[in-house]
Amino acid sequence: MEPPIKPSPRRIADFAIAGLIIVLAVTVSPIGIRLMTGRLDLSPRITVLSLTFGAFLLVLAGAVPSRGRMKVVLFYLLMLSFPLVALAAIEAVAIAFHLADRFAPLEDMSTLVNRSGWPAHFMSAGRKVEKDGLQVYRPWRGHDIVINELGLRTAMPTPRRSGEWRIAITGGSVTFGWHMRDTDTIPVQVQEIFHERGLSNVTVYNFGIDSAVVADELTLLKRFRKIYDIDQVIFLTGANDVTFNYMSVASPSDGFGLIVGINAFELLKFVGRLKASHASSDLLQKLDNELLPNASRRNSLLDGLIAADEYCRVSALHCDFVLQPVLLTRRAPIGPEIRLARTLRQVYPRYNELFATMYRTAMSARLPVHDLSDVFDQSAEPYFIDVAHLNETGNRRLAARITAIVAPRIPTAVIDVGSR
Repeated sequence: MEPPIKPSPRRIADFAIAGLIIVLAVTVSPIGIRLMTGRLDLSPRITVLSLTFGAFLLVLAGAVPSRGRMKVVLFYLLMLSFPLVALAAIEAVAIAFHLADRFAPLEDMSTLVNRSGWPAHFMSAGRKVEKDGLQVYRPWRGHDIVINELGLRTAMPTPRRSGEWRIAITGGSVTFGWHMRDTDTIPVQVQEIFHERGLSNVTVYNFGIDSAVVADELTLLKRFRKIYDIDQVIFLTGANDVTFNYMSVASPSDGFGLIVGINAFELLKFVGRLKASHASSDLLQKLDNELLPNASRRNSLLDGLIAADEYCRVSALHCDFVLQPVLLTRRAPIGPEIRLARTLRQVYPRYNELFATMYRTAMSARLPVHDLSDVFDQSAEPYFIDVAHLNETGNRRLAARITAIVAPRIPTAVIDVGSR
């Protein structure tokens, strides 16, 4: 009987190397990235890159210990896929360095006080869940952020205290507090201002959901008004309706968003911003001859405000509509805002004009609408980190103006009780 053939040290080393490569492939796989980052899902762009690197590494792992014809086949397969992997590597580096924003920035986080990073959880689509046709957040806690069991970034409802006045602020990501800790969100800031004035019986709830348009805000209010026993509502709104109207014409979706949109490949975004100074005549014609004229007569913002005002009237709610300030309507951008505003005008021509048009139609509707586009005009500080989102100082300044709008609606009896 012949003794069993022992594998040579070289073969053992080859299999060990192949095993390490497989471990690396698993690490860069979509599942591995999700486990490392805590994201519930990945963007299509990251998924494509992950699968590209993972497939290349698995082929490499198979090639290391293989012999004969199989090794030749796998070698040629590696050579054929190498240009694609190299391009993916360049794309990954471009993403890491925010190449497009370094050349022509659409956001600048340098003025944020809290730069510790935004949780990966809130960058994933899985941060939200649909309940009976309504988008709310998954309960979550961490990084000084709490999403309650109802899916809102606010306190859970409690029995009403004697003399308590309850206010809800609805809106999109600005109300929600994108890149903000709970303490720096606008609803919390409004409540703190009232408490500093001695009105500790005023409670402010955050009904903000990122990407919500005014129609979504009304749907959410209808769901939670009675649960929270709300007395007064501020709709902090406008930017999302304008943006969705604009992007429906200027940036049509390609299905996955890999060519245009938020998930576009970084290299394509970079090339697009290089070419942004030459807007196509077809796009300008659509904007000038279709979008702007139509928006001046009727648009989703105006329709949403009319519907919300009717609901508030029937429900005996005290409601006001606050049109968000945006960078494109600031009279004189400051510091890093200057480059942001320049890029926005180059990449998105007529975007500022659509804001002006839709805000103007909202103001002409004879509703309790307040345009706060001028809220920062008397200040020499930068507040915007992109077209609409604010830093902590901007949130506080905007909260102070909102408080001035809210205060006259609070009954005198409530103020008398709260100031005792």
